[in-house]
Amino acid sequence: MPDTVPTSGTTLDGLLAGFLSRTPHAHHVVLVAPDGLTIAYADDGTGALYSDEADSGAQSRLAATISGLYSLAHGILRDGVRQLVIEGETETLFVMSAGSAGHTSTVGTRLGVIAGRDADPGAIGWGMTILIKSLDEHLSTRARTGGQEQ
Repeated sequence: MPDTVPTSGTTLDGLLAGFLSRTPHAHHVVLVAPDGLTIAYADDGTGALYSDEADSGAQSRLAATISGLYSLAHGILRDGVRQLVIEGETETLFVMSAGSAGHTSTVGTRLGVIAGRDADPGAIGWGMTILIKSLDEHLSTRARTGGQEQ
């Protein structure tokens, strides 16, 4: 897996889709705002659990679950939370903080990945870390200049 992710001219959804294409057994990836709302989402098309048009609230529930789990862990761990891993029978949920202290517009964002049981946790974690590094550029707000348009 490469150490960098191409970001120029890429949308957030495109970055997440690229992560899925480079990461074996990862099925869903979602970027979640501090308030629990979905910022960006991608799936690999193999399972419609979170992208099924018949259940348009599934992505929102996934984002809210990720936000809630992260908040619960943050309430217990004093030094902050870097990642959560919840292993199920057939899938594993990975959650990482995606915010950067250097960019106040990204603080509080979370990145969640659902992967199949054959996924390599190290590869998922590494890919998420590389993806997170590329998000600041897309989530940061440019500084405003003092000039006004006339």
